[in-house]
Formats: sequence, C-alpha cells, structure tokens
Amino acid sequence: MVFDLRRREVPNAIPLALLGLFALQFAVLDYRGMSPLWGHVITGAVLFAVGFALFLMGALGAGDGKLMAAAGLWIGPADISSFLFGVGLLGLGFALVCLLPLDATRRLRDNIPFAVAIAPPAIALLAQRAFS
Repeated sequence: MVFDLRRREVPNAIPLALLGLFALQFAVLDYRGMSPLWGHVITGAVLFAVGFALFLMGALGAGDGKLMAAAGLWIGPADISSFLFGVGLLGLGFALVCLLPLDATRRLRDNIPFAVAIAPPAIALLAQRAFS
C-alpha cells in the first residue's frame, strides 16, 4: 500500500509472497473456516482475469490487478462479495479525495493508486477469519 502511494507500483514480491504463503498454509496447516482449495483458486483466477482485462483497458495498474488476485486467493468464494464491496467503497472514497482542489491530491488524479483500496478490506476479512 505504501509502495503504491509513493511510487505508483506494487512490487511483484508482494503478490508472489502472498501466493507462496497461501500454498504453505494449505500444505502445512488445516484450513478451518475456509472453502475448499478449488474455490480459492477459482476466485483468484477470476480476479486475475478481471484485473488483466482492466489493465488492458488502462483502468487498473498491473500490480493492482496482481494484488487483487492474490488477495482473492486468500479471501475465497465465501467472502468475495464483502471484499469487492469494501474495495469498491474505499476506491470510491479515495477517488473523491483525489478530486479535492489541493496540490497534494491533484498529482493523484492521473494514476490513482488502487492498492490503497485493495489492502484494507482483505486485511480486515482475513483478520476476522483468524480471530473467529
């Protein structure tokens, strides 16, 4: 999230680390409270395809699409609607902040860092799952 705000990029190491940790978690630990593995893989693949399509249209950065796919892999089909609602709500709020007539927000208008809207709902849903 900090990388996206400052440099307008999400390092490839972040989605790759999330992918590796997900594989490790499914290989080593039980997955109580989570859907079967295929549901998570399909969710991540669909979000990757959507993120890639949005990247091709110029509506989303490649790193943002990869981050959303990695987060979707962790979220799974059970909580995907809550995740997407949170991403949409935070994305809208951040876009409205970018429209404020301030010098600090004007530079954000051309290239909105969308990882700022992706990370908080993912973290909130995963924290809720971890503590339940």
